[in-house]
Amino acid sequence: MNKVLECSILEEEILTKVKKKLKKNTPTLAIITFNDSIYAKLLIDKCLELDIYFKHYNLDNSNTLEVTSLIDKLNKDEKITGILLVEPIPKKINKYACYEKININKDIDGVNPLNQYYLSINKPNIINSTVLAVKRLLEFYNISLSGKNATIIGRSYNISKPLTNYLINKDATVTMCHSKTKDLVSILKNSDIIISVTGINNLFKSSDLKDDTIVIDIGLGDVLINSDNISYTPKTKGIGPLSIACLLENLVKSIY
Repeated sequence: MNKVLECSILEEEILTKVKKKLKKNTPTLAIITFNDSIYAKLLIDKCLELDIYFKHYNLDNSNTLEVTSLIDKLNKDEKITGILLVEPIPKKINKYACYEKININKDIDGVNPLNQYYLSINKPNIINSTVLAVKRLLEFYNISLSGKNATIIGRSYNISKPLTNYLINKDATVTMCHSKTKDLVSILKNSDIIISVTGINNLFKSSDLKDDTIVIDIGLGDVLINSDNISYTPKTKGIGPLSIACLLENLVKSIY
């Protein structure tokens, strides 16, 4: 039978631990957005709920220099303990220059190249919140990665590539697929675990998969479930809210 990989219980467990640590120290989060963002709104709502201090900077029509200058200012501000750049980032801005500018100890989403490097050598400092959410979920359900065929759909710098390093560190055999991949279905049919990061609704369906496949849908709608033999994350109350909880876990970690 299919099994929904519920995230709500795990999310609450993480937030409970965050609340306990907040009683000792209070972090301040700098949130940088470039347009309206549902993710940023959900994050701000959660900060308000938990009494976490934050400063929101909406940099509409800005350039790379303006963003990096703000990051430099936030790096020097001792009151700021975490810095977050919210995707999507306009193409005219060099996001990699921005990522590199963030102090690695304030980089609560693990986008600085040094934090990516530490994960690649299995000595993680701060892990991207979505990757951390996947990690926590697999641990919560006692899903072993050793010897498994894991497929990632999507090749994003901030999620897909660190996910690859995490899975390899856990002894999975990893295939990364993308828009140029030929015969995606044949790859999926040989996969034990599929993590989809595209945001393309119904990119594949459960009939494309073998029985007992585990599907983690980060794109929130990438897979159409029409089988009783697939374990999967729900479209709502799934990886999205769990990743926000993990982001706040990283934020609290930044003050210790």
